[in-house]
Amino acid sequence: MNFKEYIHAPAEKRLSFFIGSLSKTNRTPEYYVNWEKVERETRKFEIELNTLNYLIGKQDIYNEAFKLFTKQPELIKAIPSLIASRDKVLDVLSMDEQDNMTFYQLDFKLINTNEIKAYVDFMSQAGLLEFLRSEVNRSLVDYVYGVEAGLDSNARKNRSGTTMEGILERNVGKVAKKLGLEHRPQATAKYILENWGIHVPVDKSERRFDEAVFDPKTNKVWLIETNYYGSGGSKLKAVAGEFTTLNEFVSTSEDDVTFVWVTDGQGWHTAHLPLAEAFGHIKNIFNLNMLSNNYLFDLFQ
Repeated sequence: MNFKEYIHAPAEKRLSFFIGSLSKTNRTPEYYVNWEKVERETRKFEIELNTLNYLIGKQDIYNEAFKLFTKQPELIKAIPSLIASRDKVLDVLSMDEQDNMTFYQLDFKLINTNEIKAYVDFMSQAGLLEFLRSEVNRSLVDYVYGVEAGLDSNARKNRSGTTMEGILERNVGKVAKKLGLEHRPQATAKYILENWGIHVPVDKSERRFDEAVFDPKTNKVWLIETNYYGSGGSKLKAVAGEFTTLNEFVSTSEDDVTFVWVTDGQGWHTAHLPLAEAFGHIKNIFNLNMLSNNYLFDLFQ
């Protein structure tokens, strides 16, 4: 189905074609690990980690750690990296043999030099001292590099959306250049009004559109939002409702403003009903397959 056939088809037929052409993934090779971030986070404490290599293999490691941190308390700032924690202030639950619970806090950003023992006790109870004594056989910088790569995998969910934004921006950029259009990533209603003189009603004052495209010849604006859902969940229903509402807001503009939603992912198979409702209100809903078939070029023409 080409663009003209798709855009003029009934909502049910458009939905069927959309669902049938969803992509299996949007995971590019860069999706898996952000090595630049891993490198940056590791280098933050490179000096401290190299100094902490002193503790590797030490038999009386508790006392060695206590003496080392007493002399150089700033080394303690590197400890969260060794236990795969992004948090620098840790709230800790402690339980004794009778299951009595107490809570305490350790600040690894602003080191309390009067609490060196508490830091070392934490390292001991967390198993870190034993790990350094008997398990580590290489540089702690190399070890943290691996830890950071693992922590970075937790950011993959956010990267999926960032990937879609990147794909959209590249696609829009190429089309805009061919057609002599202006475009702006992460555009606000304020930016659009001040630079293009177009009024955009929005549902949230802080709303930023993933892409805004302006045709200076016709004074027409397209506002584009994008996302990707590889799996199902309640969020899909909420998102479909949110963009249906946003489309209604945008359509009240006295200027020529059109809303476009670029979304994809196998997760939409689990949210057929809310997506069907969105198709009943939003004319321009595209997926990655449609972008690759120049739907945006045809739309902007």
